Amino acid sequence: MPFPRSRWLTPDRGSRRRNAVNQLVAVAAVFGVGAGGWGLWLETEDHFDRAASRDRIAKACAGLVDPDQVLDLNGGTTRARAGSGDDDSIRDLGTASTSAQCQIYRLGKSGSTHGHFLLSVWANPSDDFAQLVSGWDDPFGLLGGPAKDDITREAEQTAAYPIGDGRLGVYYGNAAVVKADCVDESGRTTSVNTMTVAKYFEVAPVTDADRRTLAGLARTAAVRAAKKLGCKATLPALPAELPTPSAKLVNAKSAGGTCGWYAGYIGAKGRWRFPDRALAAPAAHAQEESCLLGVSNKEVRGMWPGLGKDEVGADSLDDVLRVAPFWLRTESSFGDEAREVATDHFGRDQVALKPGTAGYDRDDNVWWASSTCAGQPAVHTLSIDYPYSKVVQKRLQALFKAYVTDVAARRDCTGLRFPAAATFQPS
Repeated sequence: MPFPRSRWLTPDRGSRRRNAVNQLVAVAAVFGVGAGGWGLWLETEDHFDRAASRDRIAKACAGLVDPDQVLDLNGGTTRARAGSGDDDSIRDLGTASTSAQCQIYRLGKSGSTHGHFLLSVWANPSDDFAQLVSGWDDPFGLLGGPAKDDITREAEQTAAYPIGDGRLGVYYGNAAVVKADCVDESGRTTSVNTMTVAKYFEVAPVTDADRRTLAGLARTAAVRAAKKLGCKATLPALPAELPTPSAKLVNAKSAGGTCGWYAGYIGAKGRWRFPDRALAAPAAHAQEESCLLGVSNKEVRGMWPGLGKDEVGADSLDDVLRVAPFWLRTESSFGDEAREVATDHFGRDQVALKPGTAGYDRDDNVWWASSTCAGQPAVHTLSIDYPYSKVVQKRLQALFKAYVTDVAARRDCTGLRFPAAATFQPS
């Protein structure tokens, strides 16, 4: 019985073998055209999804950022939308004293949403963005989380790394902050600040390329926001590369950058009970800088037998090793940021640490000094965990003075004011 064949598919090639081969080729061609059509449809759908997403981003962020660069973060997406909350879109930048933000979500295949990008814009002075310091702060991510082994090996966040020489701003592991100094229509000098955040950082790594994109987005937003607010800003160019920031503390003896002062101090004076680990950033001329210092479990075990009850309070050795590490942090804010430094204690209003003053906030365990650096106000702080402040109290004043003196030499600071010696004495 002959093999059935439709005249509408292929012509007769004279043999069953040739006819069969010809039909297979034809069927494959049909499937190829179908697959190509399906691929073209998907490509077209992606194009329209991306175009719609671009419009949503441009509208939500008031045209302050490039939508394509936002979409390309975290490997890229074609589907995104703004958040549905009242604060998820920038409707009006208003005056230079207000702040605004837009938040963009990535859409999954099932319609699920995932954090993607956040832009915040504010001008100094700002009621919403202050430089908060506190000895009750948790630099190691333990609040509400499980106990950890050797806690001080890695911080929850990197230090503030300068973008280039720091005049443009700073960046972290998952965010960038750019500052634009400008003169408004009334002739008043002010500053416009923008912060961009990779909101996916908890589920996906933020690459070096993404960090540079975040910095570029923040720079563009600062220039455009300044223009909308009626002041013209000229910003430094974005550097070609941004060094990879790290949250891992290193041996304090080898610390450099913003912790170089500490390595020099313990090299000259000895470390005693002070921290053996440090988290620094490159020293530059940014609007903020910090040095986080932590005590390793090994050092805690070594010093514990020599500590009195009045020094450790109710904490046990196990508490310190697993949930309450010994740490301290020095920070400095310059220019407009110095006018917005405040301590933040739960259940109490923030306390402003004003330029030109010095003192001690007992509730937050924060000492502060002030100076004038290159003609701009500066506030320098020392925040320390309790009861670690009791453990090192008798040498804390000398340590803080060494820090402020080092900053003053690096940043051309004069008019230094220090807390009174009595604030470092046992209460």
